Amino acid sequence: MAIVGLGPTGATLANLLGRAGVRTVVYERSLAPHPLPRACHLDAEIARVLQGLGFEDELADLLTLSAGMEYVGPDGERLFTFEGFEREPLLGWREDYVFLQPELDELLRRGIRRYPSVSVRLGTDAPALADIPARYVVACDGAHSEVRDAAGIGVVDLGYDEDWLVVDVALHRDVPLPTIIQQVADPRRPATFVPSHRNQRRWELRAQPGEDLAQLAEPATVWSLLSRWGIGPGDGELVRAATYRFHAMVAERWRAGPVLLAGDAAHQMPPFMGQGLCSGLRDAVNLGWKLVTVLRDEAGDALLDSYEAERRPHAEAVIALSVQAGQLLNDLSAALAAGIAPALPEPDRPDPLRWSRLPGLPLGGLFPVGHLVPQPRVDGRRLDDLLGEGWAVVAADPVPTPPHVPCVVAPEATYGEHALLVRPDRYVAAVLDATGLTALPLPPA
Repeated sequence: MAIVGLGPTGATLANLLGRAGVRTVVYERSLAPHPLPRACHLDAEIARVLQGLGFEDELADLLTLSAGMEYVGPDGERLFTFEGFEREPLLGWREDYVFLQPELDELLRRGIRRYPSVSVRLGTDAPALADIPARYVVACDGAHSEVRDAAGIGVVDLGYDEDWLVVDVALHRDVPLPTIIQQVADPRRPATFVPSHRNQRRWELRAQPGEDLAQLAEPATVWSLLSRWGIGPGDGELVRAATYRFHAMVAERWRAGPVLLAGDAAHQMPPFMGQGLCSGLRDAVNLGWKLVTVLRDEAGDALLDSYEAERRPHAEAVIALSVQAGQLLNDLSAALAAGIAPALPEPDRPDPLRWSRLPGLPLGGLFPVGHLVPQPRVDGRRLDDLLGEGWAVVAADPVPTPPHVPCVVAPEATYGEHALLVRPDRYVAAVLDATGLTALPLPPA
């Protein structure tokens, strides 16, 4: 196996393959994690992934619980919120956390060192595709993926392109700033504010048409823009001020023979829903167990085709949601600029059959097939710690299973069903009857 790129997606995949003992080489041209904060939000599913990689003890210091997100007017008055209710932590973790990406990157890289089967080649460009000594190559080398280009895979532009200034500040003292993520509908300049991890705070401010982007990122300009939040140079250190093009795209295909795409190489989205990193780690988890299964000759190569079939619709739906959130911010700002009362969407409402932002994979059948299995505590332990790393059955009462597939009795995780067959990525593959499990539902070898 070969992975090109050691960002969060590539590093997560390397941990998964290393845990399974798969011989893997990782090519990464940098010598150390990127020092500046980039992604800063993850959700309950991704916290669960990190738990599964053995990092639960580190998460208390790595993550800060987030209060969710609201849309506000230019003076901070709330227009509406997605967070009008308290979600139950059905996946074992709360719905929203903020973090500092350099710390997450270092955690994931440190985790790889546990596995002698994984060789990481820092400061090294990947060889030409034909010269990489691996059965499969996974491109985790970002939005401008050279591996994707070398494999002849194009991209589909989804029609969202805006220039934004992104500013990160490390506060030196307490400043009275919002404690919830805000999308600020401001006729002067739409913005996003994120109360990030520890003393870090982030602002994203939309560039105006024709604006000088280099001048916009100058410190004097940045502090002038932040002054409306009551913050100045004496309040903190300017960690980053840079302009970025918020973009929406998806690769034309996610596989070309032995080459597979993951993370930003496969899809990109504007950051309004905080799902860019989450989507990349979902790719790694979905692809990881399938690669392990195929490399162990437990299933045929066709299993890898299910990676795009399952992940692409989910990623495209998240991209659409992110674009919608950005367009809504622009529409609200334009309405306020015109002196028109903005049309507000209906607030989100809890749904007992839905605990992530979107339902699970389109595996067919009735709920809960295709959804993540809940993760309650069983005898004081998290359910995933009892399931192991492979397939498992979660049941209200014991049912027959093969020796290599554990059956964990956890009625509170079955939603009244007798037994659920759970894949290694914790998605429910099937509902079983009292006869139990006789074979795993994999494509034939």
